[in-house]
Parts: sequence; C-alpha cells; structure tokens
Amino acid sequence: MKLLAVNAVDVPGGAEVGLLRLAERLRARDWEITLTSPREGPLSDAGYPWLRLDVGGLGHGEGARAVGSWPRTLRLAQRFDVVYLNSTVCGRLLPALRGTRSVLHVHDIVDRVPRHWAQADVVLADSQAVADRLDGLEAHVVYCPIELDPPAAEAPWQRNGTGPVIGYVGRIEP
Repeated sequence: MKLLAVNAVDVPGGAEVGLLRLAERLRARDWEITLTSPREGPLSDAGYPWLRLDVGGLGHGEGARAVGSWPRTLRLAQRFDVVYLNSTVCGRLLPALRGTRSVLHVHDIVDRVPRHWAQADVVLADSQAVADRLDGLEAHVVYCPIELDPPAAEAPWQRNGTGPVIGYVGRIEP
C-alpha cells in the first residue's frame, strides 16, 4: 500500500511527531510512505520520500493557497492508495480528493466543522474532547503514544543557579 501524508508545516510538532511514529509502524508492515510539507526542512529529511505541497497556513486568505494546490494534489493523490491529511488545515484539500481514499486527522478542538470534511473516508481525533466537537462526523479517537524513554538532551541555557526555570512541552503558535 502507498500512503501520501500531507502536512501543513515544515517543522515537526506533536502532530508531525505522531505521524512519523505511525509511518515507522506502517513501513514495518510494507507500506510505502511519502511525506509532504510546504518547504524543505526536518520533514523532508525524515528518511521518507518527500514532495513539496503548500496547503496554506492559518492567516487571513491562506486558504486560497490550498485551493490553488488542488490540481497538483489530485494528480499526486492518484499515485497513492490513501491520502492522510495531518491537520484541519490539510482538510482544505478534501474537495480535490473525490474518488481518493482519504483520512482526516483532527488534532485540535474546533469551533466549526466545514461541510467538506464529511468527504473524508475516515476521520481521526486525538481525544474524545476533539471528537465531541466534530458534529455530524463519525470520528475515531486515536491517542498518540507517549515516548516513555526519550533521549537525554542538554538544557539550552547555562546553569548558573539564578532566575527561574520554566518548562514547557509543545509548540506555541497562533
């Protein structure tokens, strides 16, 4: 089986790390995985075939970039068995994917559910709280595995004992 995994960002955050873990498990089951992102970066260097695909961002008017990528998205999708849309932003591509097996993975609690999300063959949600907000969609809750033994990492600051130390795990963005 061949999977095209569409990402809206170049640098892995939680959703992309979860996708890379899934890709490892699928590759072990003989799936061929191809990743996409808007620009070269950590995802293009993750050890999988990579293609440039820009689906726009969160800013005003960014959806137009996704619409502009519909023809290319459809051409790409025809080479794969499944298209995995790794965020609500990537869900903008669903109108272009008619006739293609598609999975929409919703990672965030949303205020509204666009009508075209119902075109996805499968909708995944990161939690029951996310699934509960997806009115009209049959969302399957999948919990991202937690890495119990992450590799050791040096602190990015000097340890001089002065000032507070604040910890945060996640990606801060609008």
